[in-house]
Amino acid sequence: MQLDGLLQVGDLGYFPDPNRLDSASRRHAACDPLELGVSEFNAANPIAGRFFQTSDPRLCLYFIAGNHEDHELLQRHRRSRDSAWPVDDFHRLWCIDDGRTLKLPSGLTVGGLWGIDGDAPKARRIRSPRVQIDPAAAERLQSGQRFDVLLTHESPRDAIWLDSGSLEIADVIAQVQPQLAFFGHYHTPGRLADCDFGRTRVYWMTGLELQQDGTKAEPQSVGLLTEVNGTCTFSYLCEAWLADFTRQNWQQWLQW
Repeated sequence: MQLDGLLQVGDLGYFPDPNRLDSASRRHAACDPLELGVSEFNAANPIAGRFFQTSDPRLCLYFIAGNHEDHELLQRHRRSRDSAWPVDDFHRLWCIDDGRTLKLPSGLTVGGLWGIDGDAPKARRIRSPRVQIDPAAAERLQSGQRFDVLLTHESPRDAIWLDSGSLEIADVIAQVQPQLAFFGHYHTPGRLADCDFGRTRVYWMTGLELQQDGTKAEPQSVGLLTEVNGTCTFSYLCEAWLADFTRQNWQQWLQW
């Protein structure tokens, strides 16, 4: 099977300058260097060079910003008013602009919304305003081009816990009704199965931290999205496959 690209729901850990880490990322990275694993691929180095020289040059990762990225440096990479722009030396990591849609080479159209919610009754306290969801960005998605897939870091309101999550995301889903929507941020699917999103199928993606049983990829951290004749389907990768993807061999998997 030929992959056309990778989609990621934020907290990629994009901190090219380790001196600019936020306090939570610095704390987690001190215990687990893989928290900043993307740093091995956003600048020229032997590991990234070997991988990108042998991989399909059309294969890119498209992501939106969560609450643990360097938002300022992401914006510095912006090129004019493009819907997405590369943020690495190899042009393989593409950031989808906040509140914009991007048509991928495969024809799939993806909408992106950055950040987390700070307005719900049970929202966490946000120390940095730039990581909060921008209502204007959500409005652009509602009133702009239709899209097939929505990527957010935060959940729709009440999808994980009652009185938490984003009303803006819930409104985008209700108004646009993309075929699929994906979010991360949380460590549990919460009450997602009890929610009604109309024709949109909404999926929670847990963190790919390679900590399941101490070394393995977490269930529901990776899945396969396919599009045939305009119809999108999604399924999580089976746990047997994920169990073979570990802290010890992840670089070999990439080279393969």
